[in-house]
Formats: sequence, structure tokens, C-alpha cells
Amino acid sequence: MSVQTQIKTDIHQRLDAMHAARAVWEEGTLRAANDELYAILEGVYALYAELKAEVGKRRAFAALLTDLEIKTQANTSLALKVIRYVFAGQGRREEAYARVVAIAHDMKGPDQSFTSYVQECGGIEEVRRVPKSTKSATMSKEDFKKLALEGLQEVQVGVSTFDLPTFIQPNTDYEEDYAVALVRCNDNGTGTIVYGCNEAGIIDAVLVSSGKDLDERAQESLAKLDAGDLATKRARDVREFASKMIRVGSGAQVSVSGGGVRTNGAATHTYG
Repeated sequence: MSVQTQIKTDIHQRLDAMHAARAVWEEGTLRAANDELYAILEGVYALYAELKAEVGKRRAFAALLTDLEIKTQANTSLALKVIRYVFAGQGRREEAYARVVAIAHDMKGPDQSFTSYVQECGGIEEVRRVPKSTKSATMSKEDFKKLALEGLQEVQVGVSTFDLPTFIQPNTDYEEDYAVALVRCNDNGTGTIVYGCNEAGIIDAVLVSSGKDLDERAQESLAKLDAGDLATKRARDVREFASKMIRVGSGAQVSVSGGGVRTNGAATHTYG
């Protein structure tokens, strides 16, 4: 055997050993790790859903974080607060997991588990990649105010319609018939209007904030739907491709190598 042939044989053996080790890792340690991760996130999702549904539990959770001297920013999402407690020190991974939990909460069916939904979409990374709205970077406050005015004008049945009390009256010097109400959130999930304001600057600020929020929700909802459609399309494409690629007779034998699929029998199909 020549020196060159011996080197090739040695390289081939080493590659085969690494390939076999990768397969063992993929089917063993990696799969187990993924299963354990999904189990943890399933628990996170369950707690998040409970906190979203019950104001009393949210307040208890906030009080717990205070007792534990865990500080959060005012704009930190509820999902991220839960994730950061569970996955402390994971950096960007925390934000990714929080985003996946929040998206699943908004998009999955009521009878579908968190794990099933994420796997159906192609995995955590596919759900995380759902793009956030980018319009906010190119729109002015007036743009968002206009969005809110146009969108809210279509709301014919609001949360409640009532006779305006004396402390909530429209500003006759303001171009729009809006006022801002201060609502106290009660422990039983109800709300009580306790005060109102018709200052133009405050109404403008609320309309701008409403426009931003409505726009972001609308854009992300479309993106989520697109992502779901994409996952469905990918699954369909793979099924169709697989059925076209593998056309093997009942008596054929199939072998797989680095160059593609080869068959021994009545049917033969190769690919590049």
C-alpha cells in the first residue's frame, strides 16, 4: 500500500469515527437535551399563561420579585421576567425564549401544547425568527396618532359605553372628541374609571402610544401568520419532494452514501 493510500485510509477511518460519534450524540445527548429544554419551557409557558390570565397572580409574582430583590426594567415583558428567573445568565437566549413563549401564547390553538406548536413551526429558532415590526423606526408621532385615530374610529362596540361623568368631558379646543380616563384595576379582574383628563398633550401622547402598539401588534400578527404558513408550506414541500425523490420498486434495495441515494433493483433514482 502506497503512502498516499495509507493517508487516505487513515483520514477515512477518522472521518467515519467522527460521523458515528456525531450520530450517537445527535440521537442520545442532543435529543435528550432538547426534550429536557422543551419540558422546562412547557413549564414556563404554563406559568406565563396563568399570570397573563389572572391579575392577582401577576401582582403576587411582582411582589415575589421585589422580596427577592430582583430588579427589572419598567418595559421588561412578563415572559422575559419569568424566563430570566429560570434561565439566569443566558443573555440573548433569554430574550429568544421569552419571545417564543409569548408568540406561542398568542398563536397556538387552545388544545395544543407549547411543545407541539413550536415543533410544528419548525423549532424554537424558527419561531424566534418571526420578524418584529420595523415600521416604528420610519414613522413619526403624527403617523402613529393618525393610525390610532383611523383604527379606533372603526371600533363601534368598545369595552363599555356610558354617560360621561362631569370629570370626563371633551376638550372643545381639541380637534378630536377624545378624553383620557384613569382606570383602577381591581383584584377581581374588573376596572373602575376613577378620573379623566382632556388635556390635548395627554390625549396626543395616548393616541401616539396606542398607534404604536396597534401597529406593532398588527404587523407581528401578520408575521406570525406568515411564519405559520411558511412552516406548513415547508412540511408540504418536503413531503412532495420525498415522494418524488424516492420511487423505489417493492424489490429494490436502497443505500445512502455521500453522493446521494442509490438503488439496486427495478427502480433507480439519483440526485446531485
